[in-house]
Amino acid sequence: MESLERTFTLSEMSKTPDFIPTIAHRIWQAWWRDKGVLQDEIEVKVRAALCPEAVPTAFVAHRNGTYLGSALLIESDFAARPHLTPWVAAVWTEEVQRREGIGTALVARLAQLAFESGHSRVYLCASDDNTPFYEKMGWRVLEYHVKQLNVLALDKPGSS
Repeated sequence: MESLERTFTLSEMSKTPDFIPTIAHRIWQAWWRDKGVLQDEIEVKVRAALCPEAVPTAFVAHRNGTYLGSALLIESDFAARPHLTPWVAAVWTEEVQRREGIGTALVARLAQLAFESGHSRVYLCASDDNTPFYEKMGWRVLEYHVKQLNVLALDKPGSS
């Protein structure tokens, strides 16, 4: 059996705050720039994940001081469904690092944290193109095409 060595580290963003400007830039560029939101506004929201509570929080994937990806766990990521909480959000992996398991590791770690914090279900929203990525990890679609996104959920093992 071949052993796969993890070639990156996952850290809580609070332990790697130097990555905050990069995380904010990636989130802004991917989801908010075209909506007229300022990058500084996104950085303020990202910094909110520095608090000691489980939600919000963020994890960063890095290797030798280089940013590889990040994801957040927040109360709500979807105004159309405010009663659903918590959410894995802003999952980002640098393009040249994709398909190395970074996104999978980030999403799994944040879901685990949500479950350890007492939640029995965690949510995320994804485009049609990205939905299969999450389904391979056991997420299931609750609703299709809500504001052009799919709403997915992952239940805590043994809770359904």
